[in-house]
Amino acid sequence: MKSKKILMVGRWGKTHALGKAIVEKSSQNTELFCYMDKENPGLLSLVIDYKVGNMKDNDDIAKYAKYLDVDYVIAVPHMSLRTDIADYMDENGIKCIGPNKRCSKLETSKNFLRNILKKTDLGVSPKHFLFTSKEEAIEHIKNIDYDFAVKPVGVTEGDGVKVVGIQLEDKKEAISYTKEVFDKNIGGIPQVLIEEKLIGREYTIQTFVDEKVAWGMPATRDYKLLYEGERGINTPGMGSISFPNHLLPFLSKDEYYYSLDIISKVLHYLKDNYGDIYKGFLSGQFIKTKNGIKVIEFNVRPGDSEILNIIPILETDFVEICDAILQHRLKEMKIVYENKATVCKYVVGEGFPHSEDNMIMDIDEEGIKEGGGELFYSCFKVRKNVYEPSPRGVAVTAKGDNLTEAHDLCEKLINENITGDKIWHREDIGTLELLNKHRLD
Repeated sequence: MKSKKILMVGRWGKTHALGKAIVEKSSQNTELFCYMDKENPGLLSLVIDYKVGNMKDNDDIAKYAKYLDVDYVIAVPHMSLRTDIADYMDENGIKCIGPNKRCSKLETSKNFLRNILKKTDLGVSPKHFLFTSKEEAIEHIKNIDYDFAVKPVGVTEGDGVKVVGIQLEDKKEAISYTKEVFDKNIGGIPQVLIEEKLIGREYTIQTFVDEKVAWGMPATRDYKLLYEGERGINTPGMGSISFPNHLLPFLSKDEYYYSLDIISKVLHYLKDNYGDIYKGFLSGQFIKTKNGIKVIEFNVRPGDSEILNIIPILETDFVEICDAILQHRLKEMKIVYENKATVCKYVVGEGFPHSEDNMIMDIDEEGIKEGGGELFYSCFKVRKNVYEPSPRGVAVTAKGDNLTEAHDLCEKLINENITGDKIWHREDIGTLELLNKHRLD
């Protein structure tokens, strides 16, 4: 039987996770290829062939896809999606899993999402104001009488949002950061959103999407702040958790489906008003507040680290899911997951999330596998035991019958199998104490 050929574009931990799912969670005869701008050692162990190039170069990616004669392309990174890769592949006769350029604006332009949420009249956005003028933004901050966050409108890899009282000490620091966003063009768009600070319990719902349905994955809770106890600056992510019932202790089934309905309404708005059919992965970041569920942001790709919680418990053939996305038959699928808790933790280097030095690590991959865990690479091997961060290092995911069991195994796997110089991870991720830190009652 002829092998199915899939080309993935990407090079971070989430791409490694999807690559594992293609190779290890499919009954089909599948060959994986990858286009990346740096060599991810985890992906290198999975692929038949790969090419190193510019992930914004649609023409070069298309030429490589045609050379390989792939069945389809899976576009993972936001920088590829924002440069129109899905449309470009379609125009060149290459099937592609990934949203088109306008749909990608759900992530690449925070104001685009806020406008759609406003027009759908769901009442799930915080109080927010868009500024295209630095002077007007500063004047607004001076007159604010509520706690707020400063958000660059473009994509900032998870560490661009700064909240007064957490990353920003006061209005003076908020004004200084606002100037920086404009002067340095942070996020690629010289605009800011000033948003009301939301207090509550955050969670993520990732989805598989085709023309007809957004199929929700188990809910996860990720932790982005740098230090134990949820302190310090925002990072792209330090780790995340999920529960055996695929909900969260503070998230009911009704609230899960209400959140999923928000995602669906946004997708219907895109289709009804622009004619855009979303296909690929879409992640909703939500927060449960005293005033109900609110939307923090959307990501037009799997979450990192959240997808690292999900792939290890996915039981359905992942390639079959991808086929269904392209064939608009997700509604016919029954996607099944193990009833296990998961804890995922990133091991990072000194200076994270702006590490400049290479990471020195000894990683026992077989030890992690034999111990029941999964290892995901987000860094790049320079030479033996030396890795370039991107900006993270490696993640370990462990499963258990409950959260504590998964946490304890994850700690054991990291401590026994990853050693190095000036590396660390958050030990508190996966503890019940941390989970209950932001109770609303």
